[in-house]
Parts: sequence; structure tokens; C-alpha cells
Amino acid sequence: MFDFDVKVKAAELRGIKGWINSKPLSLEELKGKVVLVDFWTYTCINCLRSLPYLKRWHEKYAKKGLVIIGVHSPEFTFEKDVENVKKAVKELGIEYPVALDSDMKTWHAYDNHYWPAKFIIDREGFVQFVHFGEGNYAQTEMVLQILLGTKMKPEKEEHLSYMFDQSRETYTGFTRNFGLGSGLACDDKGCNIYIDPGDHASNIIYPHGQWTQESEYLELKKTPGKLSYRFNAREVNMIMEPLGKAKADIFINEKKTRTIEIDAPGMYTIFTDKKYGERELSVIFHGKVRVYAYTFG
Repeated sequence: MFDFDVKVKAAELRGIKGWINSKPLSLEELKGKVVLVDFWTYTCINCLRSLPYLKRWHEKYAKKGLVIIGVHSPEFTFEKDVENVKKAVKELGIEYPVALDSDMKTWHAYDNHYWPAKFIIDREGFVQFVHFGEGNYAQTEMVLQILLGTKMKPEKEEHLSYMFDQSRETYTGFTRNFGLGSGLACDDKGCNIYIDPGDHASNIIYPHGQWTQESEYLELKKTPGKLSYRFNAREVNMIMEPLGKAKADIFINEKKTRTIEIDAPGMYTIFTDKKYGERELSVIFHGKVRVYAYTFG
């Protein structure tokens, strides 16, 4: 199943800006250990869903020679802030070493393109297994056990189920957004008011109010402001950053479900249900915010 005779030297960790839970580490000094390099970022829902496995592997195998290094490679600018990452690591209960790859130098050294991505490195410093995205935990743990020379009961792998028409991650900034559903109204002061047309196509963001679209985010310039999105999923998350005190009223199919406080930059779970279904999400913001992306599950 696994060809451990193939020798691909692992790239050294590069450009690391700092470490959490550890002194600075290098792969050279870790020879003799099995190393799992996990590329992640703290607002990535796919990364967060894989964390329980990583945490349990750390508990089970650290004393048997496994070193897990969470290489935190930020997707958004606010994720470069060391204090934001430290807070997230503490809240998530991560105890293994976390390397701050704020300039993405280790990410590029591994020619990586995905969050999360796992590279397993043997005791001699060679890459022996790579997996991108969620899932495949049983096979990953099998490789760890082979390289560690140990046998333990593997973690039960939860089945990942996705509908073929589930809404996909949608970014708000103009760099990765394929078009907003609302038009801009213009006057002698410029074009800065979005008008929601009322009829919403699926998987398109409809701003209403005084928003500006920057490369990474939509920023609310004057409150209140509204974002609408028709989705098909069991779960909706929004990646947001408050600019001062901010809260948001959440509506599903025009019915208010709750109000949330937006008190730190991060991922906020907006809606969850046991069943897939097409629904209309509207969020009315009270307080200036930046909204970076929608993610679904």
C-alpha cells in the first residue's frame, strides 16, 4: 500500500516568525522522530474539523516519537497577528507546536495549495505520505503507526457526507469574488450605496447599504448594513472582523433566529441544522465590520 523506498527529502521549515507551545524547531534537529507537518489556519472550517484527530494523535503518539507541527499559514491578513493566533490556539486546546508561517515561506517551500494539508516525514527526514483536505484519517494514522513501529487502536473516522449541490466557500473581496448580486447607486458624492434587488439567486452575496469591496473583504462603512445569501447546506459560517463594537441579527427565511456579538476576528457559526436544504440567510449588522467569506458544511 505504501512505498517507503521512495526518498523525497522534506523541505526545511522556512521564514517562521515565531512559535507557540514550543521553542524554535527544525527538521534537521528532529531527525530520529516522525514528524507530521499540518498546514492550517484558524478560520478554516476544514482545518477545524480535522483538529480532533490531530489532538488525539498527539496524545497517543508523542511519547512514541511523533512530533506534530501545526504550520499556521494565514489566508487573511488578520490571521498574521500573533496575538490572534495565540488566542485561537488556546481556545482550540492545541498543545503541540505551532509555527507561524506568516509570510507563507514554508507553505511555498512545500509547494502547498490547500488548507489543511498533511505531510508525514520519517525518522530520516523524508516525506512518506501526503494528504490534502479533510478525511482519510484511518490511512494517515496507519502510516504513523508503521513509521513509529507501534500498533494502537485507531481513531474512529467520522464519515464525511457532502451533497453534490452543497454551497461552496464564497469570498467577499474582489480578488476571489465572482460578482455581487446588488448594484451600486450613485450620486454626486460617488457610487457607494448597494441596493439589494430583492430576488436572490443561489450562492451569490447581496449587500444592502454603505459597503466597500476591498481585495479581501466587504467593509461596512455606515450602520446598519445587510448581507443576504441563498444557500444549500446544513451549516453556515462567516469569517468576520469587528471594527469596534459590533453585533448582528441573523434571519433564516425572513425569521429572526438570534443576535450574535462580533467581538474578535475569526469564524462565526451562523446557522446549523441536521438536514440539508435551500434557505435564505440575511444578516443585519449593527456596528462596522469586515466580512471575508462564507463557508458551509
